[in-house]
Amino acid sequence: MKILGIETSGKVASACILDGEKIVSEITLNTKLVHSVMLIDLIDMALKNASIDISDIDLFAASVGPGSFTGLRIGVSTIKGFCFALNKPCIGVNTLEALCYNFYSSSDFLMPILDAKSQKVFAGVFRFEAGELVTYEETSVYDIDRAKEMAEKYNPILLGEGLDVYDFSSFRLAPKFLQYQRASNVAIVAKKLAEKGKLLSHFELVPLYLKKSYAEGK
Repeated sequence: MKILGIETSGKVASACILDGEKIVSEITLNTKLVHSVMLIDLIDMALKNASIDISDIDLFAASVGPGSFTGLRIGVSTIKGFCFALNKPCIGVNTLEALCYNFYSSSDFLMPILDAKSQKVFAGVFRFEAGELVTYEETSVYDIDRAKEMAEKYNPILLGEGLDVYDFSSFRLAPKFLQYQRASNVAIVAKKLAEKGKLLSHFELVPLYLKKSYAEGK
């Protein structure tokens, strides 16, 4: 099975081709360029580097949130368009759960943190057990004090773009090169979900919004 995975939930823009168990191509940028400008080019580069055509993709996967409202809309809309045009299935992947795969071989608790604005974060606490990701604190919106209480309780490895915004320096932080989102993680999680029969049509793929946008009110 060939999977195209994309990650647009935050500042990172990433596209990946997973062929079976092998990541054959991945392009990741962490710049100030907006996703609407770079995403299609990244997908095209990932396909060319893998020497395959978009029509060869069996499954399309997107990080669906939580995260940036604009980024999620761009990513989900792009995948929906491909699936509609090619009549292929898709899968939406929880951003925080995908982030945990940066530490797949770890037995530590993991706590991804993304900025939710106004002194709040998107966060959850997870741990890999027998190769499966187990949830200890659900993906949700937490204020900073509550997030720090969770970090004190579990002593997790913290990762995610939220660490660039809020001060969690008294806790265990992932190194920068393992801190951010990657499309390969999205593709890997999508493969696991596909094996469990959790395929979606393009109609069913929607972003995971946990709070109103800034324009709609805090």
